[in-house]
Parts: sequence; structure tokens; C-alpha cells
Amino acid sequence: YFDKAEALLKNTTLDDLRTIVEYKLIHASSKYLTPEFRTANWNLFGKYFGEAVEPTREQFCAKEVDDVLGELLGQYFLDAVWSPGTAKKVDELVKALKSSFSTSIATADWLDNSTRANAQTKLSKLVHLVGGPEKPQLYPTLTFDSKSYLKNQWKVSQVDIDTNLKLNGQPVDRRRFGVPPHVVNAFHRPYANQVVLPAGILQKPFFDSQFDAAQNFGAIGATIGHEITHGYDNTGREFDGDGNLNPLWSEATKTAFKAKAQCFIDQYDKFPVWSEVNGVVFGTISGEISLDETIADNGGLKTSFRAYHENLKEFPSQYTEEAGDKLFYLSFAQAECSKNTDDHLLGSVKSTHPPSRIRVTGALQNDAEFARVFQCPTNSYLNPSKKCLLWE
Repeated sequence: YFDKAEALLKNTTLDDLRTIVEYKLIHASSKYLTPEFRTANWNLFGKYFGEAVEPTREQFCAKEVDDVLGELLGQYFLDAVWSPGTAKKVDELVKALKSSFSTSIATADWLDNSTRANAQTKLSKLVHLVGGPEKPQLYPTLTFDSKSYLKNQWKVSQVDIDTNLKLNGQPVDRRRFGVPPHVVNAFHRPYANQVVLPAGILQKPFFDSQFDAAQNFGAIGATIGHEITHGYDNTGREFDGDGNLNPLWSEATKTAFKAKAQCFIDQYDKFPVWSEVNGVVFGTISGEISLDETIADNGGLKTSFRAYHENLKEFPSQYTEEAGDKLFYLSFAQAECSKNTDDHLLGSVKSTHPPSRIRVTGALQNDAEFARVFQCPTNSYLNPSKKCLLWE
């Protein structure tokens, strides 16, 4: 890539390079110029990402503060919702999920001994971060100009660029949080062997310190399991425990993995995506493109269900086993509940992330415990006889 890029630059005239740089600068600044520029930008990118209407000025400004000064803004969120008690509870959940996934590795009969040992070593090195960054970027040296938003953008960008340049040549900081604390999402970073759980997703309906364990394991537990499983999906398996691109799987294990992965590809290829407005079918999702996510969905659900039952041995539930199990699965599904525009669903046909309905359905179809708990008849829609099995 770099050889070709260098050749391209050498063969491009200085005038053309100036034009490219000018375009890139105008394009990057377009949202911050006039309303006409902002609308033109939204007509392409906003609609592409499924926004039904252009954001109001207030919505635009709120999002920009979030995007540009997210870690600073997030400190106010942490002050309102975060506590050492919450951090401790989430930390215990992550440890329970790691222990459960270790069992998945130990019992996977398609792994040979060397690959199994490498997978366990990688899991033991997994770093998990919860809440928010230990050293947030607060921009203490900046003063803002109330009359020029674009200049303020450039000031912040310069600080960010300088900060990132200082990281060049340094070891990867595996304690770097990398996202604002109020983000409602969870992350797995293969290059750092790291799972990040911002405070934003550690709220209802995903997590609450007062929830029954079945709710927490069903919702945020399955999410944590999902992120852990990403380290062992079609992409994550290429990285070692230190986050280096260093495949450690034997050829025999790779072959077995690919055969099992094909089952997921074939299963998800058949799921149709339809409009939630009028039922029009947009197509079927790509089982291959979405493979990493579907492997993680399936592995995360089963990993968390096992962890939940291990937790019950030490902390008995107020519910019967049947009621607790049902609450677990209901919480798993509720955490994925969503309402989607046609544009978003149309884009999901070839997306790495299938629509929520498909993510829930696909994982449940492969889960024999779910079928047992809800007494689904054999060969019914949610209990097909053929199940795709990988990380059990």
C-alpha cells in the first residue's frame, strides 16, 4: 500500500495535490460553515446512516459537543451516575464472564492442545476497562472564541493531533479508554486485547445494581460475553494476547473453525430484512459479512447463561430456576429491542451488524437451553434441529 501511495504522490502534480488538500479541508469543515453547507453534508451522510430528518440546530450542537469534547462532557455524566460500588459490581461480572469463556475454550473439542493453550493465555491477558477514562482529555490550556466555531474546532483538532503524534513509536497503551463515558455501546479492540464498557451502557435496561442477577447476566452479561467472544471470531483469532497481529492457531484448528463458521453463514444468509413500516422485504442479510458479529452474539449468550448459573451457586436467586432462566432470556431480548427506519434497515442488508430482531432470533435458534426453558417444540422456528455450534 505505502509503495503504491508513494508512487501515486510522485506522479501527481503539485497543483492537483493542492486541490485535493483544499477539498479535504472544505469537506471536513463543511458541517461547521453555513446552514447550506451543513444541509448538503447531511443530504449525503445523514441519509446514508438512516436519519429520517435533518437534525435541528440544537441537536446538531449537542452532538458536536459530544463528538469534539466527549471526554470532558462525560465527566459530568460520571459524576451523576457512576460510583465505586457500580464499578466493583461490573468488574465482578466481567470476571465471571471471563471464567465462563475459559470453560468454553477448555471444552471445545475442535481445538487442538497447542491452540487451546494459546487461547487460554490470550484470555488471561484480556484487559477490561469500565466507566470512563483514567486520564480524560480535558483541554485545560484552551480558550475558546465565542464568535468562531470553526476556529474552536481547529484548536481542539490541533491538541488532538499533537497528543496522537506523541504516541507514535510508543507501546500501545492498553489502559486507554478511547471513547466518551456516556456512549451507549461496548467495544472489543483486537489490537489491544481489550474490552471497554462505558458507563453509558451500564444503565437500565442493560444493567442496574438493584436488578436480579438474571437480568444483569441476560442483558449486560450477554453483551460482555459478546465482546469477549470477539477475540475468538474470524478477525479476533488473528491477534495474540498482547494485541499483536500474530495468528497462533494450528492449520487443523483453522480448518475446523471455518467448517463451523460456515454453518453460521448459511443460517444468517436466510434471514430476510423487512420494513417495520409496511413490511416490504429489502433482501436477506449477508451471513459472511456479519460473521464476526453473529459468532459473538451466539458465544456471548451461551457464555453468560453459564456464568449466571455459576453465580447462582454462591448467590441463590429469589426466583425459581425456571423463572430466573426465563428472566435471563427476556432480558437478553429486551436489551436488543429497537425501532428502525427503512433507510437503516436497507443499509443493514450488507452490514456487519444485522438488525436486532435477527441478532436475537439467530442466537436463540442455536441455544438448546433456551428451547428447554421455554419448551419449544423440536423443529419449531426457534428450535430447529440443526444448530450452529462454536463457542459453547
